[in-house]
Amino acid sequence: MGVPSRNRIFIVVGVVLVLALAFAGARLMNVPQAETRAANAWEEMQRQFLLRAYVTQDVIDALRTVSPARNDMLEALEEKRQDIILLPLDAKPPHTEEHFRAYMEKQDELTAELARVLDMLQFLPEQRTVPPVSTALGRLAQNESRIVVARSDYVRAANTYNRLVQTPPARWFANFVEPTPVPLVTSVESKSQEVGI
Repeated sequence: MGVPSRNRIFIVVGVVLVLALAFAGARLMNVPQAETRAANAWEEMQRQFLLRAYVTQDVIDALRTVSPARNDMLEALEEKRQDIILLPLDAKPPHTEEHFRAYMEKQDELTAELARVLDMLQFLPEQRTVPPVSTALGRLAQNESRIVVARSDYVRAANTYNRLVQTPPARWFANFVEPTPVPLVTSVESKSQEVGI
């Protein structure tokens, strides 16, 4: 009678081990998927920021029509806009704060210049209703909303990936695929988050 019960114990232990390995393997398969989702979200965020640089041209053109004497603002906007257009798009999400900070500092510089223009227009409310200005501001507001969504999507996807590579058992199995999986950076101290329109 002792032999059958011992066999049952081995069977139960074997089943538990198989289930544990299946669960851990399923979690491991989630790591590449989570990394792909984070990379896609990062690309979308970059695309929305790049789109804002192109929309900034409409703001520059509108500013020229209502306040052509503000060459300082026009030149600063064009310079910051060009800096962003010339940034290479990076398919890999940032694994270092320096990488993320360098990218966001360029965005913050354009944000600051756009904020200066919007502050000036606050003192000229009649100019905000001029068709080129209202159209440009409307497009900018829509783009800013898409940027907020894209940033939150990236943060959510990156946090999911980070949890997987930092929490057992997926962390143990992720170490087999990549010796030391590095978490993704989702934020650093930045001067500004978005343009208030």
